[in-house]
Amino acid sequence: MARNTDSRSRMVHAAGELFRQRGYHATAFSDVVEESGAPRGSIYFHFPGGKQELARETTARAADEIEDMVHQAASQAHDPASLIQALAEIQVQRLEASGYCSGCAIATMVLELAPQDEELSAEFDKVFTRWRTALVDHLRSWSVSAQHAVALADLIMAVFEGALVLSRTARSSEPFWNTIKTLITTVGFLVAEPQP
Repeated sequence: MARNTDSRSRMVHAAGELFRQRGYHATAFSDVVEESGAPRGSIYFHFPGGKQELARETTARAADEIEDMVHQAASQAHDPASLIQALAEIQVQRLEASGYCSGCAIATMVLELAPQDEELSAEFDKVFTRWRTALVDHLRSWSVSAQHAVALADLIMAVFEGALVLSRTARSSEPFWNTIKTLITTVGFLVAEPQP
């Protein structure tokens, strides 16, 4: 049974940030304890399944975070282009605030662990599925067909992931915004085309 305590929650949050910035293999339990301020020895109490259990928890939290981010952006949007703009503003604020250290909540772990770790790969896929579903639901509300909405959601996810990598590498938000502006223009054309 999961133990819902403040120290456990702090450890999940700290691990998420460390995995996001350093990756899975470069993050030790001692780093998580130090970053979270949790008592030493508490990590195995809260996560008897070890580092993989902690990674599963942080991945589940990432799915919640990404889904919330899409809904927050959609609340400020009136069409697909403004949804992308609002999502980009949220992402770039987080990126800049982290000193270009934090990108996608799971991308670093995906690159390290998928497809070798089948259990965590399945968890990563759940995150992208929830992200896609949230995007599709909002795109459909603006009369984008089901087929186009799925393809467009995948395009948005792929472009955002790549744009974050470019900006982390350059330590500048300029590559991010250049890429997102092109995406917005492209989406404008795609949405304007007659749909079957």
